[in-house]
Amino acid sequence: MDKWLNSHWFARAIALMLAIMMWMVVNLEMDSTPSTEANRPLLIDDIALHVKYDSERYYVVKQPKTVKVALESNNPFYRHNFLPSDSYEVYVDLRDKGAGTHKVPVQYKGWEDAKVGIIPNVVEVTLEEKKTVEREVTVEMLGQVAPGYTAGEPLVKPFRALVRVPESQADRVAAVKASVDVEGATSPIKTTVPLKVVDKSGNVLQAAEVIPLTVEVNVPVTSPYVKVPIKLNLTNEMPDGYSLASVDMNVEEVTVYGPKEVIDALKTSTYPGPEIDLSSITSDRLLELKIPVLENIVNVEPEYLKVSLKVVPSTTKRLGKIPIRISGLSENMQARVLSPDGREMSTIDFDTVGAPEVLQQVGPEDVQVVADVSSMPAGVYEVTLNYIFNQPDYVKVAKTAPKKVTVEITNKRS
Repeated sequence: MDKWLNSHWFARAIALMLAIMMWMVVNLEMDSTPSTEANRPLLIDDIALHVKYDSERYYVVKQPKTVKVALESNNPFYRHNFLPSDSYEVYVDLRDKGAGTHKVPVQYKGWEDAKVGIIPNVVEVTLEEKKTVEREVTVEMLGQVAPGYTAGEPLVKPFRALVRVPESQADRVAAVKASVDVEGATSPIKTTVPLKVVDKSGNVLQAAEVIPLTVEVNVPVTSPYVKVPIKLNLTNEMPDGYSLASVDMNVEEVTVYGPKEVIDALKTSTYPGPEIDLSSITSDRLLELKIPVLENIVNVEPEYLKVSLKVVPSTTKRLGKIPIRISGLSENMQARVLSPDGREMSTIDFDTVGAPEVLQQVGPEDVQVVADVSSMPAGVYEVTLNYIFNQPDYVKVAKTAPKKVTVEITNKRS
């Protein structure tokens, strides 16, 4: 025995055995005792609480929005909260409940291999009956149209909406509004906008459902305008032997839109209508002509003009002793009209051509004969005569009428 105890091989064997025993004790203890981390539950805050209920008949007007969940599991994904939000659900079921406040247990699904605790595990949820009210849709225009333009009365389609709210909030529904941005607009606005439900203070009722969700809104935007008479532009003379008996238009005035300065200038004038060339017209005509839109004009209404021309064979009528007027004479000058034999003359006789019914109404007072001597110094001149009729497009002078006269201009004696 003493020999064994003194042997270094014996000592080594005893040390090895002690080491093996200690290793076994440590590892068996670790396997039989769960780790502190594995035993500790995972606490998750702010888990959304879903409410299952009859959403066609009721509103949830009061409920806890979130709860806390404690999870205890050996699953490392649970311990480290590696859980996608769509893999679980925390909810209360009120599908068999009516209006009122209910205490219901909180349920869950999605954590089958874990011990689950929910805080709180019973909650109060209040349901209210839905109530439907009807309101007209009002348009709220945001901003200002461009300077000089005007926004008209908006049109809404549909113009009424149904609003569903909790019964306790039905009296708070003041209006259904559609907001349209008109800032800087220079043309009509057509848009589709969402509806919002507001109370008397203009606050949006978040719990309200509105049917339809959107409406179509048309806002007329017009520029400054003026209504002025329209004047046809009749060009060239009709063929010999034909005259206009009448010219009828379906409208006598047009509405002209444009910048303010342009519209202001038109207020005391006429608007030039479409051109009609008379040179080839020998019978009645019914014309539909587009009204021209002049430079700087935005629009003209109506767009088209209907013109009826009545054409008849021409007749003549003689007008006698029509005064000859001198125009454009300087203040320090005097003038007289001379006949071919050198005598002074103050009147002239000539024939007019036109429709019989028109010529019957033409008298000496309806025509002016003018000799323009503007910028002419003293001397004797052949001056062209201008025949000016009250109805220049219906009556003309005959080809035999004098075209020119002799005018003598002299200085006034001091």
